[in-house]
Amino acid sequence: MDPRRQAQLINQMLESSAKSEEELNKMTPEEKKEYLRGRLKQKMFFSNAKRQTNVQKQQLQEKMQEQLQEKAGPTPTKTEAQKERNRRKREKKREKMRQMEEEKEDNESSDSMDDIVLVDPNEGGNESDYHSD
Repeated sequence: MDPRRQAQLINQMLESSAKSEEELNKMTPEEKKEYLRGRLKQKMFFSNAKRQTNVQKQQLQEKMQEQLQEKAGPTPTKTEAQKERNRRKREKKREKMRQMEEEKEDNESSDSMDDIVLVDPNEGGNESDYHSD
């Protein structure tokens, strides 16, 4: 049964058996005390039954999951092949980073040497290189 529907039925039953304020006022203090005690016991019984039902459902679900896991075997972990594949990927990535760093260093060192032009001040050189007419 749907838990919401079950709760509605219980509430309806409790409401239908409840006494009105007038009826409670007509009762003697002892009768009133006994009536309220009975109502409290009813509510506690239904709450306890509901809690037990939920616990039983949980236990049943856990038991079913355990049975499914037993049938399926242990939870699959990474196989050695997957671990090896991942290790190779990491190594390739590291190697690529090293190569990029080396190329960057090579470019920096070669660029700095290529950009420097040594000019002998005593040598006249061809001035047309510097001035265009």
